[in-house]
Amino acid sequence: MEEIQEYLDEFYSKNKLEEAYRYLLEELKKAIESQRDDLILGILNELIGYYRVTAQFKQGQVMIEQALKIIESCGLYDSLHQATTYLNIATFYRVQGKYQESMTFYNQTEHIYQKLLHEQDERYISFYNNKSLLFQEMGEYQKALESELKALSLIQNLDDCKIEEAITYTNLSQIYFSIQQKDEGQKCLQEALFLFERFGKNDPHYFAALSSLAQSYYLEKRYQEAVDLYEDILIKIESVYGKNRDYDTVLKNKQIVEKEMKTIKGMELCRLYYEEYGKRMIDEKFSDIKKYMAIGLCGFGSDCLGYDDDVSRDHDYGPGFCIWLPKKIYTQKGQVLQKAYQQLPQEFMGFQRNISLHGNHRIGVFCIDDFFLQILGKWPQSLEDWLFIDENALLACTNGCIFDDYYGEVTKIREYLHYYPEDIRIKKIARAIAKMAQSGQYNYLRCLKRNDQVAASLALNEFIDQSLSVTYLLNYQYKPYYKWSHYGLKDCHCLKDMQTDIQELLQCNHKEVMIEKICQKVILELNRQHLTSHYDDFLDNHTMNVMSHIQSDIIKKKHVMEG
Repeated sequence: MEEIQEYLDEFYSKNKLEEAYRYLLEELKKAIESQRDDLILGILNELIGYYRVTAQFKQGQVMIEQALKIIESCGLYDSLHQATTYLNIATFYRVQGKYQESMTFYNQTEHIYQKLLHEQDERYISFYNNKSLLFQEMGEYQKALESELKALSLIQNLDDCKIEEAITYTNLSQIYFSIQQKDEGQKCLQEALFLFERFGKNDPHYFAALSSLAQSYYLEKRYQEAVDLYEDILIKIESVYGKNRDYDTVLKNKQIVEKEMKTIKGMELCRLYYEEYGKRMIDEKFSDIKKYMAIGLCGFGSDCLGYDDDVSRDHDYGPGFCIWLPKKIYTQKGQVLQKAYQQLPQEFMGFQRNISLHGNHRIGVFCIDDFFLQILGKWPQSLEDWLFIDENALLACTNGCIFDDYYGEVTKIREYLHYYPEDIRIKKIARAIAKMAQSGQYNYLRCLKRNDQVAASLALNEFIDQSLSVTYLLNYQYKPYYKWSHYGLKDCHCLKDMQTDIQELLQCNHKEVMIEKICQKVILELNRQHLTSHYDDFLDNHTMNVMSHIQSDIIKKKHVMEG
């Protein structure tokens, strides 16, 4: 049997799997002719292993039945021959997904080992490793960890077991990743890869270690690196074993990563792009001005709101970010930094920046003051400034995300602009409910009575727009650009039914009934926020009550429709 295993090792080291298979069949025929039951059992075990890795489970089951018959006929119960065969069968069933059958054979193997072997015997290593894999597949990670650590403690006391040690570290890394102990997983994985690359680069277990590395890339959201590594592993597995169960597992993991890459939100894409390329560029070339920088993404665009989808990715979408500098530093270094920024890769995670005619100057290097003033037109200082400033501009300045702010100025500006002063919020609520009453509760029906369908549609649209406005105001949020204002209601906690109510308003036949329902819900919320003190059905009758809560005389004296 030792001679046979030497030949097999030679075949396997040269990836000659078919030659190894034919050799085993020839040797099995010879063993049967010479009636060598011990040799037959050894060869059957090798064939069980071959059929396992090539996913030929029906043929493997035939070998199992023959091996069990030999154990019975030769009276090999409670022998190491039985234990070796049972361990092999248990692993065969584990790979096939028959977990209960697998556990039965593992337990019987352990029972025999405890009778015949010292507790430090190296044969326990393979047992603990394989049983740990079963626990992992069953989702019992603590038991898997305990079993794997037992294997490691045995291996570390032995010489010339570097491949087994590498396999054990690989298994440990997978367990740690599964229980979200990423640092421990990385340590074990690096140790495994070091051992494999030094002692067993052609060992099939090396693929499992590489798969764990790809998984770690995925957990770190280094998606493209994970996909590239999975593709390399697939080529390696197919060249040795064909498209077996391990191949299918790796392929499935690759597809999971690719699917997540396709559904990744633009803001996360840009953050990862900055982490991958931007940070390195800044640290290597501009460390002297790093302390003046803020890096992030905000402005106009669905990706800055977190609302981007497949449809919205047709323009102004892709990897990129903003770097903001104070005016003096921008004047000195802005052009050089912009040039370096433009030399960063244009493609990342399968996405390329797609800029439209109107999408220029949304990413890149900016002077802090110029960036925000270009959006706002002027800084809001007085309450009157706040009353008339464009809401979309305020949202563009405060949406998105700041990845790093070493200087602090951009964060201060965004905190200052984060929402209206309370007097302005109240004033805008009064205006919104007055317009809701005027367009929906009053003019919509009057237009229908005149049979003026166009005017009725315009009145309904105005009612919907003002219903959206008051919902955002009552939620202390800026209302998005019109195409996202209905979608964005999903993030509103007050009047949380408004999204479905507006949808129903558009679809129902008796729209005047739904208009009244929406108005009643707004009145209830106004009372809840103590902005009105009665429950009159007509929204316009609440405007003065709302206005009375304004503290500023200047704003309080404004016409209700102003702002």
